[in-house]
Amino acid sequence: MSALAAAGLAGCPAGGGDDGGDGDGGSDGGTVEAGAPSEWPSVDDDYYSGLVSTLSEEMGLAPGRFLYADNEADALSAYTLSGDAAEQSELDVGDDVPFASALRVDVTAETENSWDVTFNGTVEDQGVVQGDVLLGVAYLRGPEESESTPTAQYVSKDEDNQSTNMVGSQPQVAPGPEWERYYFPIQFDYTSESGTWWTEMFMGFGVQTVDVGGVALLYFGDNVAVEDMPSGPASGGGGGTPTGDWEAAAEERIQEHRTADLTVDVTDGDGNAVEGADVTVAMQEHEFGFGTAIGADYLVNETEEGDPYRENVSDLFNTTVLGNHHKWRFWEENEEIADGATEWLLDRGMTMRGHVCLWAAVDSWAVPPDVVRAMGVEWEDNGVTDPELDPEYVRRRTMEHIPAIIDHYGEDIDEWEVANEVIHQPGFIKAINGVPATEDAALEDVDPVEAPVLGEWYDTAREAAPDGISLAMNDYNTLAGPYPATRNQYERQVEFLTDHSLDAVGMQCHFSESETLSPVEIVEGLDRYASHDVRLRVTEFDMADEGWAEEDKAEFFYQFLKTVFSHPAVDDFVVWGIWDPNHWQDDAPFFTEDWSEKPALDEYRSLVFDEWWTEESGSTDGDGAFATTGFKGEYEVTATVDGEEITETVELSEGGTTVELSPA
Repeated sequence: MSALAAAGLAGCPAGGGDDGGDGDGGSDGGTVEAGAPSEWPSVDDDYYSGLVSTLSEEMGLAPGRFLYADNEADALSAYTLSGDAAEQSELDVGDDVPFASALRVDVTAETENSWDVTFNGTVEDQGVVQGDVLLGVAYLRGPEESESTPTAQYVSKDEDNQSTNMVGSQPQVAPGPEWERYYFPIQFDYTSESGTWWTEMFMGFGVQTVDVGGVALLYFGDNVAVEDMPSGPASGGGGGTPTGDWEAAAEERIQEHRTADLTVDVTDGDGNAVEGADVTVAMQEHEFGFGTAIGADYLVNETEEGDPYRENVSDLFNTTVLGNHHKWRFWEENEEIADGATEWLLDRGMTMRGHVCLWAAVDSWAVPPDVVRAMGVEWEDNGVTDPELDPEYVRRRTMEHIPAIIDHYGEDIDEWEVANEVIHQPGFIKAINGVPATEDAALEDVDPVEAPVLGEWYDTAREAAPDGISLAMNDYNTLAGPYPATRNQYERQVEFLTDHSLDAVGMQCHFSESETLSPVEIVEGLDRYASHDVRLRVTEFDMADEGWAEEDKAEFFYQFLKTVFSHPAVDDFVVWGIWDPNHWQDDAPFFTEDWSEKPALDEYRSLVFDEWWTEESGSTDGDGAFATTGFKGEYEVTATVDGEEITETVELSEGGTTVELSPA
C-alpha cells in the first residue's frame, strides 16, 4: 500500500457510515468470519457473474467473496450519500454497459474538505483482520455537463482509525465523459469488527457531477497479494503506463526545443577563409537546469574537501536550492550557514533558486517564533505557549521579510519562490485576515488561492528584486497524482498571480508508486500550466515508497525526465536531495547510505551526460565553415590554423550561434 496515499488523508473524519446496506453479502444474514474464501461464488446477477469471470479467468486471481450483497443493485443501495452540499438521483444507464444500477451525485456548493461530501457504505456482516486484502470496484463517469473537472477519491478505514486509508491505488481519480471501470486494491493494517469499517468515495472537490455504478466489494483474505491486484482504470490509461510511441514523440520535441545550430567560421590572419582547419566543439554545461536540494548545514559544517557529498553535488548538477536555510526562521537564526552554503555553490558556477520567502508551515520550523505567536498558534517545541492573534503584526513582518532576504542576496539568487504551498499552508493568509492559523479555524470570506495579500507579496517582491530575477510559486500534488482538485486550485492561483509579476510555476514531484503518471499524462499536466504564459520548474523530485523496486523507480525516472526535458516550457529539473541519510524520507533518488549508486542515477547520467551531451569534431569546408547541431548550453570551440590552436567559449542558445575564430 502506498504510504503517501494513507498519509494524505491524515486528520480526515469519516464521512458517515451510520446506515449499512440491506444486502446480505451472499450469506444468510449472519456475520461472516474473516478468512480466505475457498472458491469463487456462484451468483445470479449478470454483472457480478461477468466480474467473477474477469477476475478469475482473465486475471487469474484466487477466489474472492462479495461483500455488501451478491448483486449490484443491493450493493449500490448499501451506500448512503452524506453532506449538505450534495444530492443524488437515479440514472438509466441503457444497454451499452454491463451493469444496470447507477446514481448521479451532484455537488451543489463548494465545501471546505473533500470528505464533506461522501458516498459511504459500512460493511455490516464481516470483519477484517490485519493483512486482509480486498478489492473495490466501481464504474465512474464525469458527464460533460459537470461544472468543474469531476473528481472522486476511494477510501477504506474504520471508526478507530479515521485518519487512515487502506486503499493503495491513486488517491484521486478524474473520470472522463464515458463510463470507465476502476479497481481499488485494499489491504488492512489493523483488525476491525463488522459494522465498524467501511468503504466510501470522497466527492467534495467543488461544484461537480459524478456518476457511479457497477459497484462491488470483494474480500480475498490472504488468497491474493495486494500487489497482484488490478489498480486504477481498467483501460490502463493511468498509473504511469506509457501509451503509444511516447519516446519517439519526446525525442522529436527534444530536437526541436533543446538543440540549435552551431556554426564555426575560421579565417587566417588576413581574414581569408581557411579550408580544412580542424575544429572541435566540446559542451561544457547545459542551458537547462539540472539540480538538487542541498543540506546547507551538512555542506558547511559536516563535510570537507573530497567528501562524496560535495564531490557528487559538484559533478552532477549546474543548479541548486537550499532545502531549508533560505526559509524564514532558518535564515534569520542561521544566516551564516545559509550564506556559507550559498557562497560555496556560487563559487562552483552553479545558479541558485531561493526557497522560500514565505512558507506558513509552523511544524516545519519555517516561521520565526514571534510570527507564530501573532498567528495565534501554540508551538510548545519552540517556546510559543502564549499565542495572541495579531493580524497587523503578521502582515508587517511578512511585508518586511520579502524585500529583506531578496535584497540580501541581490543578483546571486536567480529566482525566488515568494510563497510556498499556499493551497495547503494558508496560515499567514488566515492570520492576516483575522483567523487563527490553526486547522480548526477556517476563512469564510477570503479564498487563500486568490487572497489580495498574496498578490501584495508578489508585488512587493517585484519591487525588491533586481532586474531579471524570476519570481515563482511552488506546491505539491500539482503534477504527481493526478490530484485534479489541487490542480484546479493551483491553476486558479497561477491565473491570479500572473497579474502580480509571476514568472514561473514550480511543481513539487514527490512520487509514490501509486502516484506515477504516463508520459501522456505528464505532458497534459505541463501543458495546462504552460498555457498561462509562464515558465515551468520541476522543483522537488523524488520517489519514496517502501514497496517500490529500485529498478522500477529507474524506469519511471527515465520516462519522467525525458518527458519533462522535452517540454518547451520547462527550464529546470531538481531532485530533492541525492543521499538517503540527508533526505526527508530517507529515500533519495541516487545514493544509499554507503554511497552505493541506485539505478536511477545510471539513467540520469546516461541522459544528461551522454544522450543530451554534444562532442563534435571535423574540418571546415571551402567557405571556412564547420556546422553542427548541439544541445543548448556552454561550449568550448577550438580551431587549428597553421598549427596554432584558437579557443573560444560560446553560448549556444535559441536561434543558433555563429562563432568566428582567427589567429590574433
